[in-house]
Amino acid sequence: MLKEVFEQAAAVINGAKSVVLTIHVQPDGDALGSLLAMYHFLRKSGKTTCATWGEPIKIPNQYKWLPEVANITNFESCINADLLIALDCANERRLGLMEQKLSSFKSIINIDHHVDNSSFGTINILDFSASATCEIVYELLKFMKADIDSDIASLLYTGIVTDTGRFQYQNTTAKTLRVAADLVDLGAVPNDIFKNIYENISFASLKLLAKVLGRAEYVKESGLVYSYILNEDLSKAGVSVADTENFIDYLRTAREASVAAIFKEMADGKLRVSLRSKGLVDVGAIARERDGGGHRNAAGATLDMTIDEAAKWLSDRIKALHF
Repeated sequence: MLKEVFEQAAAVINGAKSVVLTIHVQPDGDALGSLLAMYHFLRKSGKTTCATWGEPIKIPNQYKWLPEVANITNFESCINADLLIALDCANERRLGLMEQKLSSFKSIINIDHHVDNSSFGTINILDFSASATCEIVYELLKFMKADIDSDIASLLYTGIVTDTGRFQYQNTTAKTLRVAADLVDLGAVPNDIFKNIYENISFASLKLLAKVLGRAEYVKESGLVYSYILNEDLSKAGVSVADTENFIDYLRTAREASVAAIFKEMADGKLRVSLRSKGLVDVGAIARERDGGGHRNAAGATLDMTIDEAAKWLSDRIKALHF
């Protein structure tokens, strides 16, 4: 199904001398894995390549070990190139400040797996059945007969293992597991990757996690389990919001939870909500009601509400749509 668009993309990539790679703001493992895998491939292919995203660069601690991560640069220095490749980004708005630069690129290749992708590229490589953008990148690199070394394999495995929730989410398919096995054959070491991502938080982050779990609430009528993180919590603990990415996984483990949510206070007073579902509830659809996005079982949005208001709104939407 993707053969024709792979051919188009390969021709444009092969013809480009310089490439800018970008991803969505507040990047996760799939975004960073796909970004750096493509960066490594393009650099090995002799192309001038810049890897960035549209906000001040801050690498979450659990991803600082990734190959090539030190070569990510601020977006201001990444505007002049023959080609822009956007990865794991559902729409232009999610590009952050890079959205303002789109008109300066003649060609844009959009590689993504979000069902609500706006097809903003001149070439759109979209596979909504893929577990992660890294799964699509793997297929593209195979099509291009790329030399997938252990660094690329590790980066792609990282994106897949994080976007599937360690192969626990419903987006984990037989193909996903076959791709993961291929990547292990190519040099990815699952145990090392797992330890670096999931057993690599600071003691301060662990104490903050205990605080967040201690204030968790359960709404029986909707099956919502939620908690929150304030700016004050982060400053007192000396950790960044990026270091709390995996906190929501602990809320999702509650037997009673149909949906888990963490509300994170932002600098402007608004809330960034991260959502996880066990399958019954389409949290992606709920997030899109507030101009957010994501997938059926993992999504996020920004809310201009208090925590109590946000929890009530979310619980009401779950009940209205699914109960």
